[in-house]
Amino acid sequence: MRYQSKSSIAYMFRNFWNLVYVTLPVAVLMAFFYNPSSEITLFTRLVTEEIAMNDVIYLLGESLTALRFGRFWWVVPIAIVALAYAMSVMVVKIDRHMRVGQMPAFPLKRAFGIFPFVLLYIFCGVAAMEIFKLIIVGIAYMLRFLNNATAVISVALGLSVVVRVFWLYMLGLLIISFPLKYSENYRFNVALSYSARTMSRKKAMLFGVALLIVFLRVVAMGIAYLLAPYKLDALIYAVGYTLCFTFAPCFAFKHYYDDVGGERRDVSQIMFG
Repeated sequence: MRYQSKSSIAYMFRNFWNLVYVTLPVAVLMAFFYNPSSEITLFTRLVTEEIAMNDVIYLLGESLTALRFGRFWWVVPIAIVALAYAMSVMVVKIDRHMRVGQMPAFPLKRAFGIFPFVLLYIFCGVAAMEIFKLIIVGIAYMLRFLNNATAVISVALGLSVVVRVFWLYMLGLLIISFPLKYSENYRFNVALSYSARTMSRKKAMLFGVALLIVFLRVVAMGIAYLLAPYKLDALIYAVGYTLCFTFAPCFAFKHYYDDVGGERRDVSQIMFG
């Protein structure tokens, strides 16, 4: 006899069909209206076309900043609210499952208790990323003296990768604030502070996860870009978003129980040969 694995990945796939229907609608919404392949498109233009220096700032702004949403800008606030509520439902489901061993199907009312906290977390995260990208475009603007479009765009793309890794690392530091807020009823600032202190002991792990996610994101964007002529790119994005949104709360609760919580009731003994 042995116990089931307590890892985030194992928990996610063990309970995948009980979780995925919560995140899938938001993932599909973002896959069809959001444009995560903007950096890949910019890189392709850099390789295949001769870009004039006068066009660099416009291209960077169109590819990296909020201008990339174009006429679908209205999807962004809808997606933020929808994602915040989906994550709130996931928090309630996983908390109940790990605490008593049972997972409610649609805890819609209870999710409203943590919804404002999750909404603020996601909104601040999105706003921070957009500010970082504006700073990248500003740095590219200051590098105009190089008079080399290839060099300026390469620097901007490199900074975009570095910023995304740093952004994911910071989100990871604060991620167990979800279970701390819901399960322990901590105040907003206390939950964030406690999460940062606890997860700061796992810097190497958080940095590794951030690097892995950024690498997989680039791979997914590359595959989606190749499949775009066949109208299958949205499918790749939907799968990627679904896995990310499903994994995040599993990761949060796994580390919450490792460092703060008590005995997990979702883990049972299984036979092995």
